[in-house]
Amino acid sequence: MKILSCIVLVFMVATATMKAQTFTSKVEAEVEGQGSFDIEQDPRLTAIVNGEEVVPSSLATASKVSAITTETKVRQDADDLRGKAAGMHQKVRGYRVQVFFGGSQRSEESQAKKVGSRVTSMFPELRAYTSFASPHWRCRVGDFTKHEDATAYMHKIKAKGISEAMVVKSEIYVTADQLK
Repeated sequence: MKILSCIVLVFMVATATMKAQTFTSKVEAEVEGQGSFDIEQDPRLTAIVNGEEVVPSSLATASKVSAITTETKVRQDADDLRGKAAGMHQKVRGYRVQVFFGGSQRSEESQAKKVGSRVTSMFPELRAYTSFASPHWRCRVGDFTKHEDATAYMHKIKAKGISEAMVVKSEIYVTADQLK
């Protein structure tokens, strides 16, 4: 009986101390003498690759959605459509001016859209991007490749009464001409 108890105890300790490695964590692991990279993708895709159970997005609960740390697929799709409709072709790292950052309530969504409309009416050359990145609604404007350009617009926007405006790094849309 003592031997069986010891075996069970050893098995429990070994199981508790094992570190489960998923496919994506193995790929992202740093190996001396080799390069490394980070995988940035929808958490549902990560779950599929790692052999986990996936809940269809139409059935996902609010608690599952709030666990998503990257920007939501809805935001990405909406941004892609806006960018393509405006003749933008490439998505690159750049800057935007964030003019609203709020909570997760529906009223926050309408407030974000209202601030975006207000800014685009004052500056028609800018596009507004309203998105939900759990648990916050936010509105960002513009597609700037240079920090200086974004800062100049931020000062103009603040001068028009939107004091919470700030420059943030973001993925932006550019035309092929802007990439040259």
